[in-house]
Amino acid sequence: MINTKPNTLLKFVFSLGIFLLIYSCTTNETFTFEKQNFTVDNLPSCKDSDCASLEINLLQVIDDRPICKDINKEIEKAACSILNTEEKASEENMNDAIHQFNRSYQEISNEFPDETVPYEASIDCKLSFTCQGLISVSIDSYIFTGGAHGYSSLSFINIDSKTGKRIPNRKLLKDPSEFENYVEKVFRQNFEIPETASINSTGFFFENETFKLPENIGFTATDIILHYNQYEISSYAEGPVVLKLDKKEISSFFAINIE
Repeated sequence: MINTKPNTLLKFVFSLGIFLLIYSCTTNETFTFEKQNFTVDNLPSCKDSDCASLEINLLQVIDDRPICKDINKEIEKAACSILNTEEKASEENMNDAIHQFNRSYQEISNEFPDETVPYEASIDCKLSFTCQGLISVSIDSYIFTGGAHGYSSLSFINIDSKTGKRIPNRKLLKDPSEFENYVEKVFRQNFEIPETASINSTGFFFENETFKLPENIGFTATDIILHYNQYEISSYAEGPVVLKLDKKEISSFFAINIE
């Protein structure tokens, strides 16, 4: 949890410096990434009133090529959606998303001034893996908008480095059903669920008693990460459920190069 609001004046976009030069596995294509830092410090509405506590580290490619702009847009859009506290569609620009998040806090704070605890948000984007045709980005986040506790999550987005567009999970795989059946067997072995028993027999709560892949599938240099966030198949108290699979053993399931 973020306990204190930053008290130093930071620019809306502050380069944290180039931290990694990424080379494609089998081509000469390169992408140079940096992190950009966003806070609420420069919001006009925060000069004379209380604001949400917020710290965003957004991963971006430093390049004006159209494909790099598309990559940046996909990462920014995913980060913005985490900040969305309203029923309407989320903003796709980080500055606008921060305004929206802070405005939501100020509106409820004005309505219930003696009861509202400050909203908090932290988002940190990291490059998880890259190879020919694939950029995998992890987004670690914490959001608190009142209640007993905040919500921590880990998201992965996978981007086609040839088009700059996000790859849906189903497009990562040659046969999603075949891979799901394979993972269910591994899942049952790891969590000691008998093959003939309900997938929920040991306390999980898969919808309709049917195993499903997680919303987040990520990649590292050696592993496939299958990450179920809190509430996805288990209680908040149980925390996230994570499977790590050796890429060399399961690369044949994938429709893209993952090594």
